[in-house]
Amino acid sequence: MYDATLSIDLGASYTKIAYRKACAPKQTGPFEQEARILMVDNSPLIPSLAVRTRNASKPWVFGREAANLNPDRGMEVFQNWKADLFRPRNDKDSAAAVMVAGKFFEWLRTKLEAARIDLKKCETRVAMPAFHSSAEKAVFIARCLDLSGWDDPSLILKVTEPHANTIGLFSRGKNAGSRNGAGELLLNYGRMFGQGNVYVQASREFVLHGTRGNLVTVLVVDIGAFTTDIAALTFDVTSPGNEMGDGLSAIRQEESYELGVINELDRPLFDALAQRHGFTWSDVSFNDRELLKRALYNGEPYFLLTRSDGKNVSLELGGPEDTELVTAHASTFAAAVWEKVMAFVETEKPARVFLTGGGSLIRPVAAALGTSLSRRQVTLGVVDRGESAGGATEWRSWAQTGEGLQRLATALGGASVILQAGSALRQGRAEILRPRPPLLVAADAGFKTCRCQGSNKDCCFCGGRGCAKG
Repeated sequence: MYDATLSIDLGASYTKIAYRKACAPKQTGPFEQEARILMVDNSPLIPSLAVRTRNASKPWVFGREAANLNPDRGMEVFQNWKADLFRPRNDKDSAAAVMVAGKFFEWLRTKLEAARIDLKKCETRVAMPAFHSSAEKAVFIARCLDLSGWDDPSLILKVTEPHANTIGLFSRGKNAGSRNGAGELLLNYGRMFGQGNVYVQASREFVLHGTRGNLVTVLVVDIGAFTTDIAALTFDVTSPGNEMGDGLSAIRQEESYELGVINELDRPLFDALAQRHGFTWSDVSFNDRELLKRALYNGEPYFLLTRSDGKNVSLELGGPEDTELVTAHASTFAAAVWEKVMAFVETEKPARVFLTGGGSLIRPVAAALGTSLSRRQVTLGVVDRGESAGGATEWRSWAQTGEGLQRLATALGGASVILQAGSALRQGRAEILRPRPPLLVAADAGFKTCRCQGSNKDCCFCGGRGCAKG
């Protein structure tokens, strides 16, 4: 049985949530279960934004409501609190981030409960980077969830962002398998990934034709708001039944590069545009900024409503001079990203490179990276863009959300049965499984019985040992 799973992709700018019901077929034969995306305020992208209003009746505002605010001087805006949460030293910024995280998760819990999710009856997975320092950060996030009333006895955070991202790109949220005559649950990668998938093709070429080796490597370039994360994942297509569930034999990921869309592209570009058109970028609401960026980065005009001398003024942006400015700044940013990607391409020799994250949706950036990869004879993987938003339900298939897999793949992958089938986590460049400590007893000095009592092998508090530090 594959338990119901809630998957959280906690992004610096946006949080995405996917949920998959339990896969527990009682009879022999095939089964399918689709992971679905939570729509909050009719959007799959939940702004990871918090505003402290200092209004006693409503001291905190989150999500889309916060995004639509034009904060006054009496308000505090917390935008990149996720980075502050993991600062190496305790200071006023990290202390504030802990407070914001607790308030944000408390608000998020109310949204999930309103969407009819019983947190006590599903596994919770929060994707973390594949760095050696992620274990400590996972426990920290878990404690923040606990303190915000996230009463989940099966809390799991041992899933890496690049792994979940890749599985989401491959499966598109589809989960498929069958129960055989012996009662075993077997996964069907062909049905989940599709026959045109690079993993399935490599498997067929090795098993049926003997025309290639058993390993296939993909590179995932996640261009985010504040960082760019690059990871190479190598799969052994002949051993999908290993502890990772899909034959994953290694993840190679360096620390995040401080090369994000907001600081390295948005700010210099829109400061220049603000100076040209006579408005103040900091006065524009989060929501208007996002709409403006999406339009200009796709070569479309945008009418921005601002105030000047106490009057509302409508400015049209996106003319020829603005387009030239966008192209110049995007080219500079793409060149900086390519410098990081190129090193991985030369070392890993990937069969496919996938561009994900909000930065991958910026057309001139994606086009420049695609051209650079083509010159190296490296294939750029196709990332499905989905359909227009449709439906009126809170939980929708990703194709009905109006967003592509660039933004939703990690959340979908975190809810996959593939990750539930595997139990061990490989970290960084290590290609051997991290050994699990022996079972501890509560009487051992400094330890107490964990709430999972050893039943959760992926418990972020005890690692399945049954006891954790007090």
